[in-house]
Amino acid sequence: MEARPDPRPWHPRPFSVAVLDSDETMADALCGLLRNNGFAATAFYDIDSLAEAHQAACFDAYVLDYLADWQPESHALTDLVAAVRGTSDVPIFILGNQIAPESNDKLGAILMRHKVRYLLKPLRADYLARRVGEAIAEHAGL
Repeated sequence: MEARPDPRPWHPRPFSVAVLDSDETMADALCGLLRNNGFAATAFYDIDSLAEAHQAACFDAYVLDYLADWQPESHALTDLVAAVRGTSDVPIFILGNQIAPESNDKLGAILMRHKVRYLLKPLRADYLARRVGEAIAEHAGL
């Protein structure tokens, strides 16, 4: 008897999104909304765990809360963004509460050096999900 191909239609894997927010409720809510929109979203509550996951596999997009790296002398967020940019040109969103982000030396350096998108908090989660979807589609050439 000859083997037949699986009759189910082929479905591409969902695009993966890493969400970093020190506020677990916010990270989980955003991941839930992204999952409802067809993304494979994973929540991270600290920079170290996301950096470790990035070493194992690259995500299709990153949503990073600037306040997750709240210690003044820390360069963890800058290092993470540089590591992502070192391996791919996927969309990176940084969420923050700075009205003029370029006036903050650390944040301004990240925005100017690494070509990331900045969104001012608070913002509606559905708006963010739509922006992430648009950026991934543009990056994928869809």
